[in-house]
Amino acid sequence: MEKYAVKYMVSDWINLMRIRIKYPNIDNDIKIVLQAYNEAKTKNHDKTIRVLADLMPYHTESGNKFWSFINLEVSKADLELEEFAQTSMGDLSNIIEGASKSLLIEQVLINKIIRGRSYDFTKVITSKLGNLIEELIQHSNYSKLFKTHPDNLKLSDWRNISAHHSYEIKKKIIHCKYDHKGERKTISINRDELFDKVNQCLRTMEILNMAHTFFGFDNMDEIRKCIKPDDKYIRDETSFLILSSGIMSQGFEIMDLNYKDKTEAILVVRDLTNGDPIKRGIHASQFLVNLWAFSNRPKLTVKYEAQNGELLLMARCKGEICKLVASGQKEYSYLAKKVDFEKVKTD
Repeated sequence: MEKYAVKYMVSDWINLMRIRIKYPNIDNDIKIVLQAYNEAKTKNHDKTIRVLADLMPYHTESGNKFWSFINLEVSKADLELEEFAQTSMGDLSNIIEGASKSLLIEQVLINKIIRGRSYDFTKVITSKLGNLIEELIQHSNYSKLFKTHPDNLKLSDWRNISAHHSYEIKKKIIHCKYDHKGERKTISINRDELFDKVNQCLRTMEILNMAHTFFGFDNMDEIRKCIKPDDKYIRDETSFLILSSGIMSQGFEIMDLNYKDKTEAILVVRDLTNGDPIKRGIHASQFLVNLWAFSNRPKLTVKYEAQNGELLLMARCKGEICKLVASGQKEYSYLAKKVDFEKVKTD
């Protein structure tokens, strides 16, 4: 984690601080889930690493869907109850199945490794959501995460209610219908309680995602060796978040980013400090590697602006050089030898 903490994980630290404020005591649950990963790794190191590697394309797809949910999100504050209920139900379905299912699959596999149970990977990833949730309730040490409280409804029940629109509104109360052991049950909640159910489901997703992220980055070098090439792409929103947060954590701001040209990507950063311009400009040249990871362009340019907006230095490099550094085959000292610097003349 130390290796990747600043380069790739700044957005994760920001998210952790955010959810700590929103959900008190969430650290304890993250640690419990993280402990399961480490226990599985102790029981069967190779299988555990393989699970995370094999599920990487599924996590990528879930992340891409999550951005769609975020981009289409609307403020619910002024919605009438009917519209509020419909939008919230959509959120429940999106969170539980769209964004969280790959994490739930991973938890099922991790807990099977802990218990020494064999499994068919293909069968698990094609399992119904209800079966995944039920197995985690029965066999994980954090079963409470997969039910809402105080009603003890399974997340899969809420997914079914939302996906099948099995609810009706009468006198400001939302009556939700679900099946329980062959019987049709009803839970009646008000507007605030429905909002709370959405937040409880979101809290579970945040916990699973944080534990997955921390364990994944802590074992990234091993996981990378097992990842198979696939045709899944990471949405620009995710890549840009990683790029921008890493750059801002080092005292720079992105002023412009152009990667429309298939042969070159150009990044303009402005210094947020009063540090020595030459040293800071050379520091900014390291972002050539970040720019390559974001754009995968054969030619890369980073332009450094002082705090007052004056362009002082430009750094250029070939993508193949940055690829070697990004993959860990070469150190940043190798990049320093290959970068072409151009000091911009000023009056």
